[in-house]
Amino acid sequence: MIRNGILTVSTMVSVVLFPWPLSALLALAAAFLEPFVPLAAGLFADTLYYVPGSGTWPLFTLYGLVCSSIAVLVRSQLRTGTIR
Repeated sequence: MIRNGILTVSTMVSVVLFPWPLSALLALAAAFLEPFVPLAAGLFADTLYYVPGSGTWPLFTLYGLVCSSIAVLVRSQLRTGTIR
């Protein structure tokens, strides 16, 4: 499962090197294989770019939580198909 690791590492590297839309796109792409990558990327981005007094809500973490929740829900619905 090297593909999962490459997507996860590239998402974390893109948080540091590239603008947030590219990081969000990579996190969404990685969510199909690893559902908690958007949450981890959001936590990493909020920790890395924290500025005191900028806001009370960690927005990247909340967006990552929403994307991860949707990915988990979709994966659970796809895996529960019946075969007859």
